[in-house]
Order: sequence, then structure tokens, then C-alpha cells
Amino acid sequence: MTTTTVAAPGGYEELAPFYDGFTSGSDYETWTKHVLALASAYGLDGRRVLDVACGTGKSFLSLLARGFEVTGCDLSPGMLAGARRKAPGVPLVEADVRVLPRLGAFDLVTCFDDSLNHLLDEDELSAGLRSIAGNLAAGGLLLFDLNTLLAYRTTFAVDSVFGHEGTVFVWRGDSSVDAPPGCRATACIDAFVPRADGAYDRVSTRHEQRHFPPHRVGELIRRAGLVCLGLHGVRDDGSHTDDLDETHQLKAMYVARLAKGGDSE
Repeated sequence: MTTTTVAAPGGYEELAPFYDGFTSGSDYETWTKHVLALASAYGLDGRRVLDVACGTGKSFLSLLARGFEVTGCDLSPGMLAGARRKAPGVPLVEADVRVLPRLGAFDLVTCFDDSLNHLLDEDELSAGLRSIAGNLAAGGLLLFDLNTLLAYRTTFAVDSVFGHEGTVFVWRGDSSVDAPPGCRATACIDAFVPRADGAYDRVSTRHEQRHFPPHRVGELIRRAGLVCLGLHGVRDDGSHTDDLDETHQLKAMYVARLAKGGDSE
């Protein structure tokens, strides 16, 4: 068995070849259905979508199938390579959410899979929100999710093992059942990849995250020139609650738009 250990930010560049297997249990089609229902309830008008931290493209394929005009961006070239294989006609840009270029004026900007939890302080999250705001059209909607305190007290506080098509994934969380608001947590993901000789190669990546209390996120949204329209809990089936309970839902879904007079067009 050979071992590759990675300490790069997020670890996604090295995880990229195995990311689709690692997320094989996620139902992106159902997720998209619920996201669009929520966006429609807040008055989504238009078909131009920017998917920030799009990864290997799994988060936007269902949008493409529904006729949306999608642009994607991600910090990892390896993740973008996976997205290009799935959707060769989609504009994809290598970009850091904290310093996004002006990619267009979009009717809907999404940032999912707790990508923003990888920003480890409020200044970084504030920069990311301001950067995203610069790509919203007048009247456009921003939908993004963050992990809740429950996620750091459960998912990030346990170890787990599962397999997909011969590759074995080992998740090791370092959080605790009484993790406080604003905590940091790390998960190490080992991918044991089978070789032709019967041995395994091991790719080990480290993923650090930060919990952001909702009242602080609301303030950072305001500072970014946005208005928070709604805060919802995300149920296990991807549907949304009318409000958020950080002790009962693993993810929080925020809905925002540009503040009056802050149109980016």
C-alpha cells in the first residue's frame, strides 16, 4: 500500500478523482427540486445561474437538465476537470470565492455542500459574500448553505467507513458532542483505492471547517450589501423548514438578494 498525505486547503484537489464516489449517496436531483421550489417562493425570475464551488458539477447538472444557463467556478482544477467531463459546454472558471472575478449578472447564485464553512473566519466569509454579491443581477437571488452546530456535534464527531465501486472511504471527525458555537472542526478522509495487484493506494486529505452562528451570518450578509430574505433548516430529505433549529437540522439554507440601491448590473 502506498500513501499520499495532503495538507492543502480543503484537500479537494487530491480528493477530486474520488469525489463522485465519496458523494455517491447524495441525491442531487431531489436537492435541486427543493432548492428551486424555495427560490421560486422568493420570486426567482430568470435562467442565468452561477454555481460557486461547483466541484465536479454534480450540483448543477439537474439545473442544466431544467434549461438553466449555468456558469460554474471552483478553486480546485481537479474538481473542475471532473465538471468539464460531465458538461463540456458549460463555462467553468477556476476562482476563489473570496476574490471572484466579475463573471456576469446572474439571476440565481448558489453555493452549496457547506463550501463556505471552509472559510475559517468572519473576514473570509464576509469577503466571500461581497464577492458573490458582485455577480448578482438586479433582483437576483443568492442561496447558500452552511453546516449547523448539530453537524459539528454529530457528523464531525464520529468516524465512519463505506465503500463505492471498490474504493473504501474512511471519515474521521475530531469534533465533540458538546462543540460550542463558532467552533472549528476537522475531518480526515482516507480513500483506499484498489490496485490491479490486489493492494490499495491510500490518499489522505484533511478538511477544516468553521461553524458560523446564524446571527453573525446575518450581520455579514448585511455588510456585503445584501438583504437576508429567509433562513431555513434543511431536512434530511433536502426539503426546507420554515425556520432553522440548529439542534435539529444539519444544514442551514440562507436566501438573500442585493440591498436596494446595490444592484450590480
